[in-house]
Amino acid sequence: MSEKIYGVVGCGWLGLSMAQKWIKEERSVHGTTTTKEKIKDLESEGIVVHLLDSKKDEKDLKWLNQVDVLLLNIPPSSLKERYGDFMMKIAKQVKSDAKIIFISSTSVYANNNQVVTEESELEGTRRNSSYIINAEKQLEDFAKDRLTIIRMSGLVGKERNPAKYMKAREIRGGKEPVNLVHLEDCMGIIDHIIDSSIWGEIFNASAAKHPSKEEYYTFAAEKLKIEPPTFNSKPQAYKIIDGEKLVKKFGYSYAYDDPHSFPLSGE
Repeated sequence: MSEKIYGVVGCGWLGLSMAQKWIKEERSVHGTTTTKEKIKDLESEGIVVHLLDSKKDEKDLKWLNQVDVLLLNIPPSSLKERYGDFMMKIAKQVKSDAKIIFISSTSVYANNNQVVTEESELEGTRRNSSYIINAEKQLEDFAKDRLTIIRMSGLVGKERNPAKYMKAREIRGGKEPVNLVHLEDCMGIIDHIIDSSIWGEIFNASAAKHPSKEEYYTFAAEKLKIEPPTFNSKPQAYKIIDGEKLVKKFGYSYAYDDPHSFPLSGE
């Protein structure tokens, strides 16, 4: 049997971490960047690098036909209403039996002061959420049981400590719960899906515990030894992401099910 080839479209914070892990495991990895300046850095990691431009012709994406497993992991921020179409442009280039993991976001759910599961109604009125919902739908219709969608909660790990971005700021809704997932679990979930051949599914990725913003961001600031944010206790709409489907139905075990246990830079 020939060696599987992995593709990472979007070698950012999560995508690069995943590519590095696979390369350490001696897997063959192709990856993309949108900037020429990053090509040498990515090649030095052992990645077969491709420059990705949303305006390029399909012939520039022919390399995708070599890929057996594709991690589709670019945000909609610059593409906006073109996001879904561009995801499809990429997905259509892979082999008919290739598997696709699409990294989505829990921002697709409304803040209705409730627990949300994968069956909860989607709501596209928040920034970028309508573009993500549209991309999910197009990819599902196209790839069907070759596609699995992971809706990620707030991402934490390596240098990404949420308190860094909130230093000395006032945060609204200090009593509302946080929905976070650690990088190690992001990668663990991706590998679990691939290794267990879990396709045609949608999963939320979130630590099981949901401390309040005030509790957690104060804790995280102390870890970094920086000034914590202040908190406005005026109630804000919230949601609690239920990430238990992966655990109860598909046997995944979170490395960090409580944000207080996350390894944070500065420790």
